[in-house]
Amino acid sequence: MYAKKMLYKFQSKNSANCLMLEDLTKKIFQKIGKNLEPKGILTVDELPHFINLLESAIEQDVIARSKMSKEQLATSDRLGQRAFPFLTLLKSAHQYQDHIVWGV
Repeated sequence: MYAKKMLYKFQSKNSANCLMLEDLTKKIFQKIGKNLEPKGILTVDELPHFINLLESAIEQDVIARSKMSKEQLATSDRLGQRAFPFLTLLKSAHQYQDHIVWGV
């Protein structure tokens, strides 16, 4: 039997929506130090900080992956690849000075 996973839809006024499953969303929110709630908002003022934190986490992941064996690489997630759509949304929302909302 499959466990149900929540799907999060992140929206910003002038940017494409970003859909992510719960496992990735939790991982990203942990990296940016934000509590994940069923509904929420990332304000324009928060975006630069979250962009920097996520980019730093991606860089750390790249470094860690460079030290892995082929077997480890085959079973590990690539944070940069999986988080790219969300990072793109963060940057776009910041560029247009829009909030990001989810669960609404």
